[in-house]
Amino acid sequence: MMVFSSVAMAAEDMRFVDANGATGYYVDVATISFKDTNVVDADIAVIKAKENRRFIYAVEFDREKSTYQISRSTVQAYDTKETIETSTETGGPQPYGASSPMKSMVDFIFQFPHND
Repeated sequence: MMVFSSVAMAAEDMRFVDANGATGYYVDVATISFKDTNVVDADIAVIKAKENRRFIYAVEFDREKSTYQISRSTVQAYDTKETIETSTETGGPQPYGASSPMKSMVDFIFQFPHND
């Protein structure tokens, strides 16, 4: 399990998208996977450095409906990347607004170079 975790972390390619105060929003471009022209899966990170926390979410974004749905979440210590908690409990799709950090991440993902 430790070897797998190390490999998974090495493959991470987090790109900065936006910030709100001491909270940063990132997209792991190595995980972007388009389902169709408006629906995409990607891992995102919300980093709260002052709290020493990194929240990683596996998310499905639907650009046409302006929704996102989290399928997996992991809470880590920011400085060591030690996993504190994981969850695969999912809720239904959640809406995001025009000024939401989720909207910034969706815009970033759909502008990132990819093959259809």
